Amino acid sequence: MKKFLKITLSLLVLAVAGYFVYVQYQKSTSLKYRIHEDAESVIKIGLHDLQKTILINAFSAPMFYWDHIDFSSTPKDKNDKQRIKKGINLKPYSLVFYTMKNVKNTLFTTLPINDVEAFNVYAEKYLADRNCTIIEKEYKYALDEKTKLIYAWNDTNLSIAYAPKKSFELCKTVFDDVLLNKKLLSETDHPYIQILKEADDHITYLKGKSQVSLNFYAGKAYVTGIMYTDTPDKFNTSIQYSNIPDASLQLYLDANFSSTENKASTAEFLSDFSFFEKNNIDVETLVEKTTGVLSLAVKGTTMQTDSIVTYEYDDNFNKVATVAVQEKEAPLLYLSMASDTTLKNYFKEQGAIENGILKALPMYSFYENDTTPLMSFSTQKGAVINPLKTGSYFFSLSANFKSLQEDLKIPKADKLAALLKTIRINAQQLEGNKIVLEGNLTAENNEINIISQLYFGLQELDSIP
Repeated sequence: MKKFLKITLSLLVLAVAGYFVYVQYQKSTSLKYRIHEDAESVIKIGLHDLQKTILINAFSAPMFYWDHIDFSSTPKDKNDKQRIKKGINLKPYSLVFYTMKNVKNTLFTTLPINDVEAFNVYAEKYLADRNCTIIEKEYKYALDEKTKLIYAWNDTNLSIAYAPKKSFELCKTVFDDVLLNKKLLSETDHPYIQILKEADDHITYLKGKSQVSLNFYAGKAYVTGIMYTDTPDKFNTSIQYSNIPDASLQLYLDANFSSTENKASTAEFLSDFSFFEKNNIDVETLVEKTTGVLSLAVKGTTMQTDSIVTYEYDDNFNKVATVAVQEKEAPLLYLSMASDTTLKNYFKEQGAIENGILKALPMYSFYENDTTPLMSFSTQKGAVINPLKTGSYFFSLSANFKSLQEDLKIPKADKLAALLKTIRINAQQLEGNKIVLEGNLTAENNEINIISQLYFGLQELDSIP
């Protein structure tokens, strides 16, 4: 009996040691040759760590997973799926994305091809099903209009870019570096690879010395991180904002436009939105005339009147317009921007404000408030804007999903509001160029992993399509 126990214990120790070696090996190999040498930032999704967390949760709450997992597929179906050779591992130990400084708003990832012949067959079928054309030059590439993905590959690597503008030319330099020049990090002593290898978080974001982590647990998700700005005191350590007590959603931001750098970066960011051009608003003028403090809140509902114009014909067959007034329920929204009267006058000159109503947001009537130096609006005429409150966060977002859905009544969002409870995200400027980020997302069921709740909950027919 003792001999049996010794053998069993030895095998157990070997298994644990083998698993540890396997994990360490996978942590390194899943990062090497995945990241561009000049990557500005990196995002690692720890697929293995996330699966392990969900598996442990499944052992602690087996009935939830038993009730939601579909066992209808036959072993033959599963075997058929397994026999399809892709020539590439689309579910690696960790999935790594990166951004490049000279390619705006684009995420890249690189995956090694294990069997180029099998991959070419798989890629041709996959892309043909999506009506994508494969173009072959120094390497092959294809654009998927629906998913906004650009695929480029040679015999050894597949490079994928998520680019909202879907331009191959904008991403070509990066593809050339990866596929032709092999400019990928291979040394394990590189700071990015070292940090990501040691990080056990489900999602890790790195940019220089900045590091942010996101983890998913039973009933909640946490985001924590320290970020470093290029310049010290980029944001204010104390701000004033319009506070709406017990709001279903409260958002405020102080972009600190006393900083020339912040003004320029904000103007550049906003220039990509056609909204301002459509409403005859010059982004640089907008940024110049405000301090960068923005506040938005939702609390309750109100009634608004709509004028509906219909046309009839009189006895002489002349077309006559008839105006009917109709009441409708609208969410009670508060919107304010810290500025003097020059911004309000500019909006009026550009036609964005007419007769005291903000025309730039046509979904609801936003009424101008004249009792405050802020440029403030509300969907309720004459609504009292609460006094300013002083806070230490330059960015703050908080919401109660159930109350918010009752106020906004977003079509088909009832299921999401039933699954999630609250969200809170705060960012605070500390000494020098250090910023602390922290937040959480909570779900109604505090025993089931929040990812599992959302995945299975939104499979229902009445969920968001």
